[in-house]
Amino acid sequence: MSQRLHLGWLSLRWFSLNGKILLITKFLRTLAFGYLSVALPFYLKKDVLHLSDSLVGVILTTALLGGVAFTLIASLIANRVSRRTSLSLFALLVIVSGTLLIASTNLVIVFLAVFVGSIGVNATETGPFASLEQAIIPQTTDDKNRTYAFSVYNLLGYAGASIGSLIGGLPAVLQDFFGFTPINGHRVLFASYAFTGLLLVIFYKSLSRRAELTANNVKRTRIFGLTESKRTVAKLSILFSVDALGGGFVVQSVISLWFQTKYNTPLSAASTILFVAQLITAASFLIAGRLAKKIGLLNTMVFTHLPSNLLLMGVGLAPAFQASVGFLFARQTLSQMDVPTRQSYMLAIIKPEERNVASSITNSSRTIAATTPPSISGYLIDAALLAEPFIFAGVLKIIYDVSIYLSFRKIKPPEENK
Repeated sequence: MSQRLHLGWLSLRWFSLNGKILLITKFLRTLAFGYLSVALPFYLKKDVLHLSDSLVGVILTTALLGGVAFTLIASLIANRVSRRTSLSLFALLVIVSGTLLIASTNLVIVFLAVFVGSIGVNATETGPFASLEQAIIPQTTDDKNRTYAFSVYNLLGYAGASIGSLIGGLPAVLQDFFGFTPINGHRVLFASYAFTGLLLVIFYKSLSRRAELTANNVKRTRIFGLTESKRTVAKLSILFSVDALGGGFVVQSVISLWFQTKYNTPLSAASTILFVAQLITAASFLIAGRLAKKIGLLNTMVFTHLPSNLLLMGVGLAPAFQASVGFLFARQTLSQMDVPTRQSYMLAIIKPEERNVASSITNSSRTIAATTPPSISGYLIDAALLAEPFIFAGVLKIIYDVSIYLSFRKIKPPEENK
């Protein structure tokens, strides 16, 4: 059995061509989000614009608000315009965003660029791409392999984010070894971001019609696509919002800013730390699917998440740089094992024709909840209250873990009812 699973992970024979295309787009997108989430705070604060921590936090919040706006638009148009066209349109906005950041350092233009590009400030993306792709994935495999599909999907995402975090130090390398000015070093990353948008358009255009719902399913849905799943989606949205509210205090860009402020960590070192952290996270997805097979999706979500939140608080409370890094790495071994299991669980208990909107609504709720905390974290860091972002995050996430277990412990996905 273990050999068969191992070979399955390598061959992905149980994954359709559409699924494999989405693995590529996930990797490319999180690669770009990975380097921007690390480098953007340095661009805004230290290297080019010299903004305050508080204003940097506001800009990061603006990026999240852009993700909310376009995710909500996705929920309205995807079943009418088509998922493939919707994804391509959002990819075009990535090109616009990167171009604007290259063209101007004007603060208004910067705000516009991070808004329209739904720029990821964390490895766990929350924009329209994730919602639409997650709705497609259950159609690329069967129930037995659905959680493995989400595990591979997220593994590639975090692998991209980890490599991107390392690439985030490129402006410093270009400056130190090749004589680039700080602004031109960052423009290389912005140009790469725009080029990523172009690649995404090409790949989304290559998706087959199997990525869409059938005509009959589309006709049966209401304007927001929810009928029988309304109460379930409402409860999940509230609970996911609590989790995201906590996570918003410690998005990757905030952690980059925090290391910069507390320990005077240079960009190259911050990017290396976050590279290793995301690499550890990616490796954890190899275990998530198998653990879910043994103890169930919901149990995997909760029982890995709880201890990770205690470790998260340790990052902020640690007395020294090495201890903070150690707590961060330890936390990453567990913190995101709930991601593929959460996605798989939610979409398993939702009707296929309602998955687009369910994914968009829950992701929008998560992103809305996460919009304010980066600004608060920026203010707290400015005020030298450096442990508080991690404490607030840990406490809120523990509340989420207990609440979702108590609310959904009796609701099983199809494969666990057999």
